[in-house]
Amino acid sequence: MNDSSNNDKATILIAEDSPVQAEQLAHLLGRHGYAVTVTANGREALASLGRSMPTLVISDVVMPELDGYGLCGAIKSDDRFKHLPVMLVTALSDPQDIICGLECGADNFICKPYDERYLLACIDYILKNLELRGKQQTPAGVEIRLGERKHFITAERQQILDLLISIYEQAIRLNEDIKARDRELERSNEVLQGLYRIADGLNRATGEREVAEITLERALELPGIKAGWIFLREGESGFRLAASRNLPPSFAACGALEGDCRCQRMLAVGELDHVTSIVECDRLRDAGDELPGLRHHASVPLWVGGRMTGVMNLVCAEEMMSDAVEQSVLYGVGNQVAVALERALLQENLERLVKERTAKLEAEILETEV
Repeated sequence: MNDSSNNDKATILIAEDSPVQAEQLAHLLGRHGYAVTVTANGREALASLGRSMPTLVISDVVMPELDGYGLCGAIKSDDRFKHLPVMLVTALSDPQDIICGLECGADNFICKPYDERYLLACIDYILKNLELRGKQQTPAGVEIRLGERKHFITAERQQILDLLISIYEQAIRLNEDIKARDRELERSNEVLQGLYRIADGLNRATGEREVAEITLERALELPGIKAGWIFLREGESGFRLAASRNLPPSFAACGALEGDCRCQRMLAVGELDHVTSIVECDRLRDAGDELPGLRHHASVPLWVGGRMTGVMNLVCAEEMMSDAVEQSVLYGVGNQVAVALERALLQENLERLVKERTAKLEAEILETEV
């Protein structure tokens, strides 16, 4: 982060046709000690330059009347402003953007959406190198071929170097962003596949215990999940353990999972109405070394017909399911589990009633025959 005391005398002119983005950028720069002037397009920016000389110009590329490249070219071709550094904000989606930036004499590229810390670091670099840039006034001619066209770039050597370095840094950041998104997509795909397998297993289960066991068995295939258990409500405030998987020995002891805990308290007062990450779970903390590093679990409420029937707890090493899409899907699976448990319970009750009725009829027949 920049030291705002070093920025008190630095003034930045913003050229941005989006009022929202201009306000956000002005607010960010103002927080870090810069004096800011905002204009809506290139022509307004040039008019502002005639009234007051800023330390730096930050311009969007796509603007009405006069775009960022045109604004930058006009600044660099005017002897009064040619040493004024210009930073262009662009999508940088086409190699031609780089050529246009070189041709117009831009000093730096920042890609949208930009990282605030990186933007501030680039501004700090430009301002600290103003004196160095002022000493290098000998233009360098560079011929560049792009496709079928040749481009002859005339600019200061340091200016060309700074721009190319900024482009290279942006390419690295974009590549890192792509890799991070690939990892996120891979994880999301693993989660969705695991949740699909849970749903598929529910269609094959019959009894209540089988539904709960299959649910936890498939849940352990989700990335990061190490253990789990399912509580079902019993009466107004009671709970009973329907199934568990991979619990430590202390949890396996008779009555170990009985009693109050945070998720049950939330469930009892109606606060557990969404997938919730329980940090430093009471039970897991008390387990100590039996579950090293495992202190969190995701609590998935089990709803059916507007009624909460229980909760499924999935144990993980870190706070999980922070992604809104994953939470939504997991919440939906919780509803499916609740429906499957309700169906299984009804089926078991129906079978019990049939057996009782059959036994009663057999008894009546025997009495009649006697």
